[in-house]
Amino acid sequence: MFSLGSLRSLMPYIKPYRKWLYFSLVMAIPLSLLRAGPIPLIKYLVDDVLVNKNASRLIMIPIAVVGLYFLNLFVRFLHYYSIRIVVVNVNQKIRERLYSHLIHLSTDYFSEKKAGVLLSRITADPANLDSGIASFNVLVREPISFVALLGYTLYMNWKLTVLTFTIVPALGLVFAKTGKYIKTKIAHYQEQNGESYSTIQESISGIRVIHLFNLQNISIKRFTDQLSDISRVLLKISKIEELSSPMIELVTSFAIALILYYGGKSVLNGEMTSGELVAFFTAFGMMINPIRQVSDINSKLHGAAAAMERINEFLAWEPKVKNCAHPKGIHAIETSIQFNRVSFAYPDTSEHPVIKDISFEIPRGKTIALVGQSGSGKSSIVQLLTRLYDITGGEITIDGVNLRDLKIEDWRNQVAVVSQDVFLFHDTIYKNILMGKPNATRDEVMDAAQKAFAYDFIKRLPHGFETMAGDRGLKLSGGERQRISIARAFLKNANCLILDEATSNLDNESEKIVQKTLESLMQNKTTLVIAHRLSTIQNADHIIVMKEGRIIEQGNYASLMTQKSSEFCRLATLAGMQ
Repeated sequence: MFSLGSLRSLMPYIKPYRKWLYFSLVMAIPLSLLRAGPIPLIKYLVDDVLVNKNASRLIMIPIAVVGLYFLNLFVRFLHYYSIRIVVVNVNQKIRERLYSHLIHLSTDYFSEKKAGVLLSRITADPANLDSGIASFNVLVREPISFVALLGYTLYMNWKLTVLTFTIVPALGLVFAKTGKYIKTKIAHYQEQNGESYSTIQESISGIRVIHLFNLQNISIKRFTDQLSDISRVLLKISKIEELSSPMIELVTSFAIALILYYGGKSVLNGEMTSGELVAFFTAFGMMINPIRQVSDINSKLHGAAAAMERINEFLAWEPKVKNCAHPKGIHAIETSIQFNRVSFAYPDTSEHPVIKDISFEIPRGKTIALVGQSGSGKSSIVQLLTRLYDITGGEITIDGVNLRDLKIEDWRNQVAVVSQDVFLFHDTIYKNILMGKPNATRDEVMDAAQKAFAYDFIKRLPHGFETMAGDRGLKLSGGERQRISIARAFLKNANCLILDEATSNLDNESEKIVQKTLESLMQNKTTLVIAHRLSTIQNADHIIVMKEGRIIEQGNYASLMTQKSSEFCRLATLAGMQ
């Protein structure tokens, strides 16, 4: 359960803009006094102008009212705009920190958490903070307004003031009950809202599957059900919010009744003037607004507290794959990469290892191929070698140094990956290639495109290298996306190359072109090939056959093909190579 105390963790974000916050709070004082300004004018109007029928003084009333509200405009703008500066900048800083934290989380978080839930932490939660931060000046302004009005009523008639404030315990009970209910429902709402973000994100990513399998109605029903749950929670919150204001008004109606009765008697008995009673009644009526404002921000503050609690929880997540205390740098592979009795299980299925006690070596400048049926553990090895995940047993070494002891950023600079699932950003083709080496020159990008046999087809596109690739590169064919991915790898020019079934999703014509570019890319590289099509690994220096997470056979292509009862031969037969 969260509390308003969680809002204290906002202070480091507010600190750079505290001058604006303080200025807004200071402006609350004259603004509150200006709001009470018309009350003495009302008393003056009734007693000195209307009762005494003094027409010569009447002109002063509208002039004073306009003057007050002109001054109010100036002060009110400064008060509200300065807090807006705080809100906008704090929101930006929090989002920046959340996004930076998200990007630095290890891969396991993205497999365990729904994308929409992560998205809501960066978008919805900071947005919920805005109204809470904006409420800080309300907490200062409205109490000042209330105290100023209370002082005025005490000055005019302290007995009547004390009598009307017998309603305070009842008001306190309303605030306590509604606040407790609202804060629990808001936390529930924010969680459900995160789930709806996930559904939207999944639907956008999987729109082709939805269309191909006619899943539109099922997808709509799933989202509608989630929205119905959210709506039910919102209606419960709204019910209490909408009940609290009239309940407060009902309680204050007893005070109004007391003012009308006892104030009326005081006027009849000559203890108050008519102007004093009208002014008292006006002041009391204006006191209701600060009470109502405090009631309204009750839910806003609890919503902001719940959001801050979720933000703090998110920021407390630590990447499970991270640098050791004193990581070593690496600038090249000198001898080899070795897997020594390596085992691995994914965090969410730790009882089912996908890699089981495997050992092999990738000598510098050699090509090692991994083959096996789907689920044999081939792609998991890629994730371990690139340290997207950490092994759960054994050791991976680079030139005899444990991979965990190397600086992650340095090691990944030594590795280029070309996979079957090419991810292109929704940006120009030029910038997608440039991501292989962000500081590369334009000539280097063009040269990489030429080497990847991508230059000609790119130049034929409507805007050439400035053509937008589309979301995930969907404006391009599979072969075109793959060649851009290879161009990116050429540009990176890393020592270690990983080809993760890079041609498995291509047609025969595209495969021939891509295979040709891959052979060029592999020259003088330490290469690990994950092969689906066995024809692509005939020239590999060494082939490792995997099954159910274990190495069951290994050798070169010719030696493995001579073992007629081997798993490799069986796979070759299935592939139509015998």
